[in-house]
Amino acid sequence: MTERPPVPPGMRYDERRQWLLPQGIVARNLAEHPLFPRPKRNSRAAAFDELAGNTTLGIHLSQMAPGGTKPGHRHVDEAALYVIYGYGYSEMRQSDDAPMQRVDWKAGDIISIPSNAWHQHFNADPDNPTLQLAFKNTRWLRTLFGSRDFVYENDFRFVDRYDDEADYWTRHKMMENGIIDANVLHDLAREPLAPAPDHGEMCHMNRYQMGGHYMLDFSIVEMERRGRTRAHKPMAEEALYGLSGRFRTWIWDEDGNEDLIEWGEGDLLSPPLGVWRRHTTRGHDPARFLHVRNNFFNIAMGNKTDNVHTPIPNRYPDMIEPDYSGYVDPS
Repeated sequence: MTERPPVPPGMRYDERRQWLLPQGIVARNLAEHPLFPRPKRNSRAAAFDELAGNTTLGIHLSQMAPGGTKPGHRHVDEAALYVIYGYGYSEMRQSDDAPMQRVDWKAGDIISIPSNAWHQHFNADPDNPTLQLAFKNTRWLRTLFGSRDFVYENDFRFVDRYDDEADYWTRHKMMENGIIDANVLHDLAREPLAPAPDHGEMCHMNRYQMGGHYMLDFSIVEMERRGRTRAHKPMAEEALYGLSGRFRTWIWDEDGNEDLIEWGEGDLLSPPLGVWRRHTTRGHDPARFLHVRNNFFNIAMGNKTDNVHTPIPNRYPDMIEPDYSGYVDPS
């Protein structure tokens, strides 16, 4: 058995889950980030589940060996994989009787994993590893239901999200709500984006529905030189992965805590839940990031108008109780 290397400062190792877990709110240069062996998935890996004290958004970094594969499986949780380097393909199907659908991917692509669809990933490069960054809501489901089997041994099939359609992995269409329906996105750094004046100054953004996911929310955001987002405080755990350029992010709260974080291409940032934040460019070039949120707070509170800032609804009642004085039982 290979001896596990020493755990780097500012990280911890979970023996049961076989995860190296960095702490803090930013992880630098994921392409060269420390990874530990994870035999149960035939990979080397790290997990950013504990960044910013998160408890509902899973963020996993996983490397497959040259020509390697991961064990095929199903899981109820919503998930998507961004490819940092390498190339390969995934095989997926919803029905046990359906033929496998092959989805090719390469560095710069993101691919959705529909809920409880059978899937298996393959590194098609016989000489070099591939590195994937996964976003999942597994932790929220495990906490909500208190059961690993509910997530990984569930017979329910979400055919409303994925039913082995022939065009499922090629569609890319704008829906009436302005969100793009796409289950694979290629070359995120060059994806055309729409102006987004409501998001901030000199900002461009697309939102995507991927895999029919209901909780995970995906966006690509780009700011022109000297662009910036508006200050916002989302009620959602979120992760931002730098696709190009350099950024400055301010975070602050009502207790007087304030920090400035400089980050850029290849870095992962997870601002803490419930704090204010604003992002700007740094340098002379535009800057673009992938934005992923576990959006169940917004959904639960009925906030459908603003995907950036989540005000807690004012539910103070107009009355304390109905007036029963004039009620007559019709029976």
